[in-house]
Amino acid sequence: MKSAPFQDSSRAASAPFFGALDGFRGLLAVFVAIYHTYWFSFINSSAFFNHGPVIIDLFFVFSGFLLFTLYAGRIGSPAQGAHFIKKRFARLYPLHLFVLCIFILFSSLRVVLHAVGAADLEPNEVLPFQPGASESITSLLSNLTLTQAMGVHDYNSFNVPAWTISVEFFAYFTFAAMLIWAPPRKNLHFVLIGLGIAVLYGVLSKVKPDMNITYDYAFLRCLGGFYTGVIAARIFAMIKDKAAVKNMSFRMASFLEVLTVLMSTLFVIYCSGKLQFLVAPVMFIFVMVFAFDRGLVSRIMMAKPFRYLAKISYSVYMVHMIIAVVFYAFANVGLSKFFGPEWYKNGLNGDLYLIPYLVCVFIFAHFTQKYVEVPANRYLMAHRFGFRRKGLSKS
Repeated sequence: MKSAPFQDSSRAASAPFFGALDGFRGLLAVFVAIYHTYWFSFINSSAFFNHGPVIIDLFFVFSGFLLFTLYAGRIGSPAQGAHFIKKRFARLYPLHLFVLCIFILFSSLRVVLHAVGAADLEPNEVLPFQPGASESITSLLSNLTLTQAMGVHDYNSFNVPAWTISVEFFAYFTFAAMLIWAPPRKNLHFVLIGLGIAVLYGVLSKVKPDMNITYDYAFLRCLGGFYTGVIAARIFAMIKDKAAVKNMSFRMASFLEVLTVLMSTLFVIYCSGKLQFLVAPVMFIFVMVFAFDRGLVSRIMMAKPFRYLAKISYSVYMVHMIIAVVFYAFANVGLSKFFGPEWYKNGLNGDLYLIPYLVCVFIFAHFTQKYVEVPANRYLMAHRFGFRRKGLSKS
């Protein structure tokens, strides 16, 4: 499994690997790519996707689970904490900056096309960098500093899915600070963390109607999921070597996995509104069951297609939005001329249109993972940038 919600593509040989959770991470990235399509389809209009924003919280839980598993006891000084933050920054920021530049070019192109009369303004449309536009110089600066979802705006801007990168990056600071100055070691410490999580979700339920929380209270949402993952990691470490767990049959493990998938799916479909704030126990159970990689569903999620999806999942998550915008524009301008302006209001046509869209997402993600993510990560990690190596963890 990877963190942030995606972890480093290169793992130490001794680092734990959670194959099923890794596969689910790739699958969830595809779900997010489908959720952000603008044309009508039966798939995207289903109850599962209508309530889909709550799926994002699993990414935060995955991240907290793996990072605590990897770093508990390994970050004990400010220098080690700084090295940890550097690794997270090197993992997240290069692709974020690359996609942000694409959105800047796209926004500028919109302005130019309207200026030369090649495009007409839609009703209520505001051009980028104009008064009232979400794509402004101010929001550009916040995106450059990864603060766009830290409550500085009352809207999303540019690459909308990057709000998760914003809040999780700052969650890493709380995580490093905890391990340096208040490392949880006793069960009581984790009980207190659990109480804090309950308070976070309680506060969010008072100020928001559901878990579709992005630009305003997203940091609290992230902390709730992230530290749910931390508690799961603690309990996993406590029970993984117990005889009852180690001797569990494949059939029993498969039954528990199928039941967990069914429970989680039903929660997403039927628990809307305020009920979504009960997501933490559902996510906790999901991670605990699939962390063991023991049953049939785990074997499926560890198959090569899902392993590949996991590999490119961060790129899928970050690049799909611009492709969705382009496909929507083509549907309105290009395909409408041949099939009529309302061709995609037929849900089946919209479902079929998802196929070339996802193919393009996968192709683009393949190349950004290979030529942006990996080399930029290596470049940044190879440079010291003022960080001292003495006493730093080599993880």
